[in-house]
This record gives sequence, structure tokens and C-alpha cells, in this order.
Amino acid sequence: MSDWTAEIEDAERRLRAASLAGDVAALDALLTDDLVFTNQVGHVLGKHDDLELHRSGAFMLSELSFSDYRFEYLADGLVLATLRADARGQTGGQAFEAALRFTRLWRRDNGAWRIKAAHCSFIA
Repeated sequence: MSDWTAEIEDAERRLRAASLAGDVAALDALLTDDLVFTNQVGHVLGKHDDLELHRSGAFMLSELSFSDYRFEYLADGLVLATLRADARGQTGGQAFEAALRFTRLWRRDNGAWRIKAAHCSFIA
């Protein structure tokens, strides 16, 4: 296994843990300041928007698992990750359960891997 693969796997584990815990500081460290995230309903969010959902409690996860990873090294400091996410929680006070497919672009930023862009969609 290459060093970058182990580093991305570790970053994905930290992302999962931070998302489940609603740990805004840990999420902040894993996202670039210029993040572009297109969510499952097509809304485009920036880093501030994403963090505010967690900070305010408008989005809370009770279960989250990642599987079916595929990583591709694109260039120096850029890795594409695709994966399946199975999630349960609450959004806007309503319970949800979803099977999602994510694509994330990880960028090495000041020595650490951070998400530059992400897209998710429902698995039909």
C-alpha cells in the first residue's frame, strides 16, 4: 500500500468520526477553505455552510458507515475517492436513512489531506 493510500484512509476514518460526533473543529481541519460540496439534492455548499449545519444541530448523524472505496491518485497532492455511505440521523428535525454514493477530491493542503470538492447522490 502506498503512503498516500494509508493517509487518505486515515483521513476518511477521521472524517467519519468527526461527522458522527458533530465535531466542528475536526471537520474544519478536514475541509479546505474553498470547499465546493454538491449535496444529494443538488444544493452547492461551501465550507461555512457545511460546518454550520453541524454547529447548529440542523444535521446530526446517529449512524454512518463507509464502504466500497476506490482511490485514484490524479497528480501530486490530489486523490479522487469514491465510496458508498450508509447513514441515519436527523436533518431539519426529521429522521432520515440514506444510502449514498460520494465522490471526494482530497488535496494535500499545508501538509495535510483536506477535501477540496465533494458530490453525493442517492443510490436508487
